Amino acid sequence: MNTKSRFLLPRSFPLSPILPFSLLLLGLMLILTGRPARAATLPEGFSETPVVTGLDNSTAMAFAPDGRLFVLYQAGQVRIVKDGALLPTPFLSLTVNSGGERGLLGIAFDPQFQSNGYVYLYYTTTGTVRNRISRFTAGGDTAMSGSEVILLNLDPVSSATNHNGGALHFGADGKLYAAVGENADPPQAQSMSTLHGKMLRLNKDGSIPEDNPFYNTAAGNNRAIWALGLRNPFTFAVQPGTGTMFINDVGQSTWEEIHVGAAGANYGW
Repeated sequence: MNTKSRFLLPRSFPLSPILPFSLLLLGLMLILTGRPARAATLPEGFSETPVVTGLDNSTAMAFAPDGRLFVLYQAGQVRIVKDGALLPTPFLSLTVNSGGERGLLGIAFDPQFQSNGYVYLYYTTTGTVRNRISRFTAGGDTAMSGSEVILLNLDPVSSATNHNGGALHFGADGKLYAAVGENADPPQAQSMSTLHGKMLRLNKDGSIPEDNPFYNTAAGNNRAIWALGLRNPFTFAVQPGTGTMFINDVGQSTWEEIHVGAAGANYGW
């Protein structure tokens, strides 16, 4: 498929030099996927060094504040790379639905991780199939038994196994942001009666901030909606220093998009 990419900015947004930041994230993901190495032409000043091999269908990763690298397996394991080696014992093993694009999809660390050990995960449940955001507590290199706290059960998904989104990050405001796909049903991205196709914003305990843009007009969990009109925001990032959010959204046939995150924005899908 011949696709194009475009970078979308509000009219008054001052462009800053984010290319090295984006390339670093992309490069790390390519190194960690376990796919065969391919020759790459790198920008001046960049080099490529293998970090770890032997990973199993990894979906996301994040550095803990203490320098350990946590890597997610789609099938439900959280693995740790420590001192340059993949630890043999998983940090956590979850029972997930991993059909299609479902599974263990997103991870974030509490801003106070070094004191509270909180790790946040986004995964697809079994039984009633839906995506879920939960918090776990680290006890060294493994999660503490029974520490899961369910923060948000998203809407049940349809038989379509794609477009789950799944990325998690804390914003500069200390709130937890979660990217949710429209479950291959485009009208859901524009509906304020579902969390599908949205960027969500939560307090660390799973409650909904009262200053969310639709808090007074939406109902129930839909008050967590921070932005809408997304197709499948499979990853996003918060730029260090500026706190600006960049949302990567899967296009259809023609366009792939990078959106600048903004409260109340509608990205048009």
